[in-house]
Amino acid sequence: MSGFDEGPRWPERDLDREPPQEPIDPWRNRWREPEQPPEPAPEPEPPPEYQPPEPEPEPEYQPPPAPSYQPTYQPDSGYVPEPEPEPEYVPEPEPEPEPEPEYVPEPEEPQEPEPQAEDEPERDIGSPETAAASATTTLGAPMDDDWDPSRDGDRRRPTTAEQAVPWLIGLLLALSGIVVVLLALIFIGPDGVAALPSPSSSASTQPSAQGSASGAPLVSPSVAASIAPTPTPPPAFGALEMTFLGRATASSPIRLMRRDFSTTVDPAVILEDAAGVGDYVWAPDGRAGAAIVSGRAVAVEAGKDLRTLADPVDALVFADDSTMLYGLRIVRDGTNDRAEALKIDFATGASEIMATFSYPHPEIIADPPLKEAQFADNGGIVRMYVTVDGYVVAWILGAPSAYRIDPANGAFTQIPKEQRPVLWSPDQRLRVDVSEASGTTTLTLVDTDEIAQASVKVTGLVSHIRWAASNNEIVFTLGRLVGGGVRQDLYVWDLVDGNAPAPLTSNGASFGAEWLGVLQTWVP
Repeated sequence: MSGFDEGPRWPERDLDREPPQEPIDPWRNRWREPEQPPEPAPEPEPPPEYQPPEPEPEPEYQPPPAPSYQPTYQPDSGYVPEPEPEPEYVPEPEPEPEPEPEYVPEPEEPQEPEPQAEDEPERDIGSPETAAASATTTLGAPMDDDWDPSRDGDRRRPTTAEQAVPWLIGLLLALSGIVVVLLALIFIGPDGVAALPSPSSSASTQPSAQGSASGAPLVSPSVAASIAPTPTPPPAFGALEMTFLGRATASSPIRLMRRDFSTTVDPAVILEDAAGVGDYVWAPDGRAGAAIVSGRAVAVEAGKDLRTLADPVDALVFADDSTMLYGLRIVRDGTNDRAEALKIDFATGASEIMATFSYPHPEIIADPPLKEAQFADNGGIVRMYVTVDGYVVAWILGAPSAYRIDPANGAFTQIPKEQRPVLWSPDQRLRVDVSEASGTTTLTLVDTDEIAQASVKVTGLVSHIRWAASNNEIVFTLGRLVGGGVRQDLYVWDLVDGNAPAPLTSNGASFGAEWLGVLQTWVP
């Protein structure tokens, strides 16, 4: 700094005073034993008018390279050594009460410090305890041992409380950050930050009592996901619950009924018409069915009115997923018959022709009544099957062949009519062979190796065999001639207990049973 040499610095007001004989040890902050007592200091002259030096950038603090004498500056006192065993530097009171102006970096308008009261106690800075206390703050931050006026100006040393303010502010900011993080963790959505609404869209997603402008209530995505409709579980059915056809009397029209034969509850009539029910199919999920009444296909649903699905139609079968129906319509075309294979949406009734084929019109000869009843119960003149490979097989009495149709594109191929699909158990491990002789039918249980597992004989003709979901039971129709008339009843054969088939009905007018909730397995 200009105006000062490189040697030890001395305040301007003490220019006429000789420095102490021995330098102060800055590490102990105390005087060494003087060789001789110092002479009393002369009366100080009034200090010259203060001229602030040119402002310079505050130098970066560098620790002193070696111990040197640096007097501690007090703006309102001087250095007066007192003879003591270990003399300490005691500032001398100013002769004039007017204090010197405090150094301010801005040269244009220096500020003056407030005068110190005369009765203010002198600051003792010479004791080791005071020096140690001034070297470190209560927070543990190291400080300089000395206050250099040429380096630090005429400002007073900041107090411990003033030095602690930045630390306290930093601590408060850190605590505030921790609180913000904890609040974010508490209120964050279950799907992460991405699940929380963005500020830009908060105005449009705030719920209100009036709802949105369109009248629909405003619902957040997380709430909408929780109230979304869930799939309806499949209904539970009884151990022997099934649908079947029957008559109230021998001369009554055929009607569609439903009953769980494991209970004593009477069957419920779910469809009847004066013209009678010609045939029916039931969905694999067991919820609904379709029936042919007077040549048209109608949907049969609990609690709903009948609705037309296709008209006319001669045969029906459900797809595996219970949402689609396949139908077959026969049209007479001169000397030929034209068959149209239909694809029908069960929910809407929309239909389309997926394949068409022609064949010569067959001549049909009637069989004896019991055989006719058996033939009708097995499907009648026109039959359809959905096989395990997803194809549809159409079988028509009198046609030279059967037809195998691909529902995806309507392509079809002709197959020998004797190669009708074979019914297997749901696990495809067993099937039932039927053989007739002298009015007696033999049922033989055969596995995949063509080995007979069980066999039973019944009097009459068996038709419409269907497997239970457990693979352990089958239901079938047994027809017999009694008093010149045909009687048909439902029987169940338990394949586990080894007993003979047991009757489910005894009115003589029940046939065509279908287990509820079971997909029958037809293998080509």
